[in-house]
Amino acid sequence: MKKTIISFSGGVESTTMCLLYGKGATAIFADTGAEHKELYERLDHVEKYLKDYHKGDFELIKVKGKTRSREGVESNSLTEYIINYEFMPSPNRRFCTYLYKIRPIEKYLSKYDNIEMLIGLNYDEQGRTGNLQALKNCEYRYPLIEHELDREDCIDILNLHGLNPEFPIYMQRGGCKYCFFKKESEFKAMYYFDNDTFNEVKDLEEQMQGKKKKYFSIMPSGKSFSDLEEECKNEINNWGEKQMKEIYNQVSKTTYCGGFCHR
Repeated sequence: MKKTIISFSGGVESTTMCLLYGKGATAIFADTGAEHKELYERLDHVEKYLKDYHKGDFELIKVKGKTRSREGVESNSLTEYIINYEFMPSPNRRFCTYLYKIRPIEKYLSKYDNIEMLIGLNYDEQGRTGNLQALKNCEYRYPLIEHELDREDCIDILNLHGLNPEFPIYMQRGGCKYCFFKKESEFKAMYYFDNDTFNEVKDLEEQMQGKKKKYFSIMPSGKSFSDLEEECKNEINNWGEKQMKEIYNQVSKTTYCGGFCHR
């Protein structure tokens, strides 16, 4: 018997798939251990709703990656890996996606003989395949494309169920706290609206310096989080409430990276 698996990120398309095609299916989410707290809250809320909606005939599996170096150092999360290796992922070295998204999912899928894997690319994304295209025991399907559902259709469906995600402005790109695709304006918004997480990322950046001969920055611009923090402090001194709200208009949505971080 073929087992139906839904690639789940917590975002618009994957949640829509769980609503439309989730009865009797298992959704799978790969937890890097470095997600924003709002995403973990979202997962708990959506899981409860979908189990009720499908009358218990739905399951959400959360998998985590684990790596071990030649020296035997174990990294049980993306954050641990970054600290242990003093190395950040980048657009050219996306080990975060492979080690803590793709590999743990494929390890879970390898337990089954026959799988139908549903990937949440919408009708406007025809021609793409997402990141999962490897296992011989999987038939990969794109039901939103098959049924001609674009992103706006998905949003309309989610609004009917009160499940349209309303992630904060610093999560426009995705769930990871230090995704290299985040814009500087998103990290700025994180400073203004989630200072605890901003400080957490700043501390990670400072730990990353190690023995490097020049400063390493999480932001592609090369600017340090300490410098960005000083900029924000100076801006706040000259701002009123209206200007604080206008920071939202400075962050525009970027391109998606596939079936994992797709918002």
